[in-house]
Amino acid sequence: MKHIKVLTLGLGLIALSALATVGIANAQSFQTSSTITVAAGKTIDSMLFAGGNNIDIAGIVNGDVYCAGQNITISGEVTGDVFCAGQSITISGTVDGSIRLAGQSVVISGIIHNNASIAAQNLSIDKNSVINRDLVGGSQTTTINGLIGRDVVIGSENMTINGAVGRDINGDINALTIGSTGQVSGKLDYTSANNPTINDGGHVSGTTTIYAPKDTPKMNGNWVGAAILGGFVYFLIAMILIGTALALIIPQTLNEATAKAMKNPGKITLIGLLTVLATPLLVIMLFMSVIGIPLAILIMLASLIVMILNTPFVGYMLGKVIISKNTKKPFLIMPLGLSVLTIVYFIPILGFIIMFAAQVFGTGMIMTQVCTRKIAK
Repeated sequence: MKHIKVLTLGLGLIALSALATVGIANAQSFQTSSTITVAAGKTIDSMLFAGGNNIDIAGIVNGDVYCAGQNITISGEVTGDVFCAGQSITISGTVDGSIRLAGQSVVISGIIHNNASIAAQNLSIDKNSVINRDLVGGSQTTTINGLIGRDVVIGSENMTINGAVGRDINGDINALTIGSTGQVSGKLDYTSANNPTINDGGHVSGTTTIYAPKDTPKMNGNWVGAAILGGFVYFLIAMILIGTALALIIPQTLNEATAKAMKNPGKITLIGLLTVLATPLLVIMLFMSVIGIPLAILIMLASLIVMILNTPFVGYMLGKVIISKNTKKPFLIMPLGLSVLTIVYFIPILGFIIMFAAQVFGTGMIMTQVCTRKIAK
């Protein structure tokens, strides 16, 4: 019981950030459903918090937008910043502030008046789009056909520029291609094992500096395979041990959290995203005052606990989906779900995106459960 109380205390501390954020959301516009639409001609004069499978913002939002869903489309106008996570994200409208996006496929075909920070598997900046300031991010495939006003700082496997970059390109790029209409007004300064391909008509005004990737100790292929396999087995065993302990100690909590997540995945994802964004800000604010430092340290420790518990919570839900929603065999559900999730984690690039999504979704599951228990009491 002592350990359960310590765990509950830790979760309660980090829940402060979630409760504070949800409190703000309740005072603003908070929408969760399978399909969320802000129709053309409609205006929302507040921040918008949206969580659902399909989100379509065609109207005007006079404030920031926080959203999480499967398919997200913003074709209207947002006067503040945009923070969104989803499988497919398309912004064809106008954002007066900055955008911070995470998704499998991200397409920008509108006007971004400030900066863009994007993590995606496939990132496309279309021909008529404009990002007035900097583009920062990471993606497997990056295509820039529009205009970037200042710098591009990116990590990408394949990057093609058919548009214009106002200043420099920095980062880690395996294969960089400047198309016949591509223009870079500054310099190329990046790490790669390959020289850039500059087609006829393409132009780089500044100097080009390429840094060779840092040498890593050469290992026999068998040793590399053994190291990867060893890491996989260690992670899987550790997660199964933690997950089994949770299934033994809090089976009802796992079932309740899973049921809520299956019923409203958009809301769970949104709460997780808000918590992930709000917790660092809360910690920084507390560190600014002497009396707040101890609480900041406790919240950091609680955050670490939540990060460890995220995978077992999501793994349990995945196991339920695979076997049956009605099954009541936690010691079968947990190992199965965790095994599948761990295998996906070790897939290059895609695994990183899935791991991030699981962290956000798992945080939402835990925070929803903690907040529900507190309200019930």
